[in-house]
Amino acid sequence: MLKVGLPIALAIIMFGMGLGLTVKDFTRVFAKPKAFLAGTFLQIVSLPLLAFLVLSLFQLSGALAVGMMILAACPGGVTSNILTYISRGDVALSVSLTAIISLLGFVTVPLITGWSLNYHMGQGAPDLPIASTMIGILLITTIPVALGMLVRKLNAGLADRAERVFAPLSMIIFIAVVIGALFAERANIASYIQQVGFPAIVLNLVTMAVAFLTARFLLLPASQRSAITLECGLQNSTLGLAVALTILDRPDISIPIAVYGLLMLFTGFGFAMWTRQRNE
Repeated sequence: MLKVGLPIALAIIMFGMGLGLTVKDFTRVFAKPKAFLAGTFLQIVSLPLLAFLVLSLFQLSGALAVGMMILAACPGGVTSNILTYISRGDVALSVSLTAIISLLGFVTVPLITGWSLNYHMGQGAPDLPIASTMIGILLITTIPVALGMLVRKLNAGLADRAERVFAPLSMIIFIAVVIGALFAERANIASYIQQVGFPAIVLNLVTMAVAFLTARFLLLPASQRSAITLECGLQNSTLGLAVALTILDRPDISIPIAVYGLLMLFTGFGFAMWTRQRNE
């Protein structure tokens, strides 16, 4: 069920994201290159490196380590945009980062996943056909975003009405997917959470702290600090679960992704409320 429904669910989420995007969201980054480049570097380079350090610190290996690395390779998700809005952060910057890094994800996610499988699982790793994985991620992420943008270009009113439906629907789908992944491994869930729960929360908090402090060091406004911090701390866990469950067919690899996906909602919401008053 998950193997069929998960790619469809992810495509729906990405289509909903596209409904709220225009070409200006991509060109806007040139007006704020420092903030955008900082957010991009933190997410594409810093996050996987931090994940590797956390795995080394807690001596995690095998399927659980691969799951954490896949999660770290994923771009930010719609949730980061929603929480940036709640925090009174720079929503335009958040959306731009989500959109562009999501478009790059069909290259970055398979490459980091392939390296992680080889490093952490060796001979026991499942096969990952890089080319077909890239095409698969392209079909369920990039193309739905482009279709959503096309709908907005052809009929902005329709896109606005549809976006009001897709925004809450995306959150519901995400939570349902996480619960489904956890249920699939219910026999081992207690042991897995015991092993990856603390490393997952450490990774999440360290990632957000590094992003916040880097943005502050660069003297970025508070609204941009919030956007970058949330973008780096809240990943597109649905994409990670799709890689683990549909491409690799390994529910055990999905556990760290699902656990992180739940924990990040609490830390992200807490950060958003903490920064809300300051940003106002």
